[in-house]
Amino acid sequence: MTATEFQQISSTIPLSPGIYKYYDAGNTLLYVGKAKSLRKRISSYFSKTFTSYKTHELVQRIARIEFTIVD
Repeated sequence: MTATEFQQISSTIPLSPGIYKYYDAGNTLLYVGKAKSLRKRISSYFSKTFTSYKTHELVQRIARIEFTIVD
C-alpha cells in the first residue's frame, strides 16, 4: 500500500484506541499492533522514513488493514 492509497482510507480509521492488523495480497496476516489512537499510529507507518529494512518491507506488503476498537 502506498502513502497515496493510505490517504484515501485514512479518514475511515477512528482516533479511538484499539488493535490493528496488516494483511498482504494473499490475505496472510503480517502484523498485529495496538495503539491509543488507531489513526495516528497507522498513519505513522505511511508518513515516516524508515530506519529499518524490516519496517520498510512490511509497509510495502500491506494490502489490507483491519482494526478493532477497544476500551
